[in-house]
Amino acid sequence: MQIRLIRSATLVVEMADVRLLIDPWLAKKGEGKSYSGRATSPLVDLPLSVDELLHGIDAVLVSHLHSDHFDDAAQRALPKSMPILCHGRDKVAISQMGFEDVRAIGQGLTLGSVRIRATDGKHGPPEVLDDMGEVSGFLIEAPGEPRLYWAGDTILCPEVKAILADERPDVVVVHGCSALWKGKGPLVMDGPMVLETVSLSGHAKVVVTHLDAVDHATVSRADLRQMAATASIDQSRLLVPEDGEILSF
Repeated sequence: MQIRLIRSATLVVEMADVRLLIDPWLAKKGEGKSYSGRATSPLVDLPLSVDELLHGIDAVLVSHLHSDHFDDAAQRALPKSMPILCHGRDKVAISQMGFEDVRAIGQGLTLGSVRIRATDGKHGPPEVLDDMGEVSGFLIEAPGEPRLYWAGDTILCPEVKAILADERPDVVVVHGCSALWKGKGPLVMDGPMVLETVSLSGHAKVVVTHLDAVDHATVSRADLRQMAATASIDQSRLLVPEDGEILSF
């Protein structure tokens, strides 16, 4: 299995000859939205062209419809025949965007020999959930491949802890920028939550993404690396990739 961080939460996952694009946010630098009023996101450019990114993609996996996870630029760039895999609650909305092959994941969907199922999370503490709405992550697995848990836009909550304990994934991807909404949050994991996730993940490698790209973030890559060093966490267990970097498992 290979995971390539594109930017923020956007990934390309290659597993068992299936190439998945996860949560495409394809706006150019500064051509998205401001989430805090401090700057216009995304704060950085994509590390490769959209044409290069989309080459060989078999399907797109969408966790939720926030603009930094499935934006107008992605909706324009993706072929309308591209399979879009999503939580059932988003199927109608994505179909209304003109996509012709929208598949609800639910408790299990297969693509070749890859099996995907949706998982639950919480997009922040109770006081922001009315604004944030529902989100999901995914368990992705195939025979002979490491089992991947992509937690999505969630804090460390009972739902995430249950997946870590019950499913025992080999690789865990979390969002760690500790973004705020109107001064409240975090909307995704902060540093202590990331470090606790490592301790709860057994043998798994934990990959932290959704960093250094949105204006409402309060934790950076540098912050997380320093926290991990202070906590004496093995660098082979906690991975903080750069945009464009490929990780092989």
